[in-house]
Amino acid sequence: MNSIFTFRLPRMLFVIVITICAICSLKAQIAGGLSETTSSNWGGNNFITGSVVLPNGSPINAKISIKLQSMTKGEILATTDDSGKFVFSRLAPGTYIFTVEGNEEFETATQETEILQQRNSGPQTVSLTIRLRYKVKREAKPGVINVENAKVPKKAMESYRKAVKLAGSNEHQAAIEELKSAVAEYPNYMDAFNEMGVQYMKLNELEKAEESLKSAIKIKPEAYEPLVNYGIVLFRLKRFDDAETAFRSALKIKKQSAVIHFYLGRLLTSLERFDDAEKELDLAWRESQETMNEVHRMLANLYIAKNDNKRAIKSLEKYLNLVPNAPDSENLRKVISQLKSLLSPPKSQ
Repeated sequence: MNSIFTFRLPRMLFVIVITICAICSLKAQIAGGLSETTSSNWGGNNFITGSVVLPNGSPINAKISIKLQSMTKGEILATTDDSGKFVFSRLAPGTYIFTVEGNEEFETATQETEILQQRNSGPQTVSLTIRLRYKVKREAKPGVINVENAKVPKKAMESYRKAVKLAGSNEHQAAIEELKSAVAEYPNYMDAFNEMGVQYMKLNELEKAEESLKSAIKIKPEAYEPLVNYGIVLFRLKRFDDAETAFRSALKIKKQSAVIHFYLGRLLTSLERFDDAEKELDLAWRESQETMNEVHRMLANLYIAKNDNKRAIKSLEKYLNLVPNAPDSENLRKVISQLKSLLSPPKSQ
């Protein structure tokens, strides 16, 4: 495992699609105004745009260093423009972490976001805001020592690193073969089993992914990432009750996870447990410090499923207010228009 991480976040692989009557699936297009970007060269065609703002929400009006981390690709150090805005391009679907290091005035700010895996869709653009917090007091935090990896034989570690590199080039089957070599050399290599599960997910071989992730969890039942990935596999297999159990277990390890609450909201919507789903999505919004704008799209999907078109309209309008230049904004406005037409009384003949 790359030594810069103290934990690795799961790759999120699901689709949020807002549908109503004859409304088609929404397809993103490349947004305009993205000429000045930091290219990741991480094998995708998607964008993440955002801005760093002061605690009161106003622009920071200064260039500031920002770090982007991927669970398998490593990290990129970049700088915002003079108003605190940034754009990263050529990103594959997955979960990303943005970090603005603290100083004497501000705390370190970390923000999770994800690019969702979508079928038959063009490039996507995800928008986020990183709000700084004033430093109240300085806290010394102990260093994190990865005891498990210290036990991994050199040969197994080399196979694992080769696998991660191959995965970064979308050579998923070749990566799996390297991971098989790693676990053959060291059967208790939890990270290798977890990564194998991720690679099988990319190939849509979900039963094999489930088997690999169960092996990882057997080695370390309290490991956060295998539990989350296991939940995702079960979700995609439509084993919703088992998926919920996995996600709830992961939340016991990392309670303040906006991403997991977001997943639970999606899952509970599928189970038509709408009240519980709404609570989870509200938690995702709060835990993300009100920056996970996609929550409002998911809430709209939930309200449409409940035939609560008035609240669906409100959620979509809030999303567009937060992300006015969303790539599919035109399609979303059409959805709003159709929903409003359903609220209007029929015209007398």
